[in-house]
Amino acid sequence: MPANFKKYIFFAALLAVILTGVVRPSLFLLGNGTTTADGKARGAGDPLIVLPSLTAAAGSTGGGTGTGLAAAGTSTPRGVTPPTTLASEALVADLATGKTYFAKNADERWALASVSKLMTAVVATDLLGQNQHVTITEQMLAVDPSQQILQLGDTYTVSDLLHVMLLPSNNVAAEALAEFAGRARFLAAMNGRAEAWGMTNTYYDDPSGLSAGNQSTANDLLKLAQHVYTDYPQILAITRTPQVTVTEIATGRTTIVKSINQFAGTANFIGGKTGYTDEANGNLLSLFSYKDHPVFIVVLGTNDGYRFDGTEKLLDWLRANF
Repeated sequence: MPANFKKYIFFAALLAVILTGVVRPSLFLLGNGTTTADGKARGAGDPLIVLPSLTAAAGSTGGGTGTGLAAAGTSTPRGVTPPTTLASEALVADLATGKTYFAKNADERWALASVSKLMTAVVATDLLGQNQHVTITEQMLAVDPSQQILQLGDTYTVSDLLHVMLLPSNNVAAEALAEFAGRARFLAAMNGRAEAWGMTNTYYDDPSGLSAGNQSTANDLLKLAQHVYTDYPQILAITRTPQVTVTEIATGRTTIVKSINQFAGTANFIGGKTGYTDEANGNLLSLFSYKDHPVFIVVLGTNDGYRFDGTEKLLDWLRANF
């Protein structure tokens, strides 16, 4: 084959890849050290993983492309043995393309519990400045008097409250962000964003997820994850952090806040959110890097302790079959 013709083929292929515009590289820091809530690392050697960013794929539906899957029930691509899961609902999909590998009741509505806090973080990021000061009031504390982190009269930055909300899944922090922005306005923004993102089976009744009125579907949560991954990577960075130090502004008192997500700080974990209430049982939304693809796995309505094992088994099944 003439050398000039080989060059022509190479440059034509390169041009085709560029014109598709489906993915572009983006760096995500996946570490297991301690950070402060302003994002300053404590420790060295955090590995960097290059992951694809999403563009037009953010509008994909959970049904994927070319899989022949039904919208509900238990489905996998033809010729693949489906995994076993104890979850009432589950979905395994390629986040970039929306391609579904496994779906179980993915269009049935389910109580979100604290998975709701992902949308709370989105709206708080939109409406509030990271360095704004929020003082904890009795009304904020009333949502969860048993929590031990935030006390009456404490003042924290929005950034610190986002960390307190997402790592230990603190309900008072979620309520504080919403109250500070104006609760009615905040909830309207949460539901407005869900509507704008095509989450047609989703409704938010409160910012924390304590209300059983907070409901969604696995397919809607895929859309949420696509948009958070693309437009709010700082939220996922918080959720994959094992622990942070937050500071009460008036006194300078510092508190180490630890994540309750067992995947936080582990290799290839991009981010996600836990959830549990009596109505929802155990929920878990997770994003992993697998063969340079962001993979979405959600389990809803499962045993609280099983949600991590169940997610890991679905990830192992994906690795074994695809």
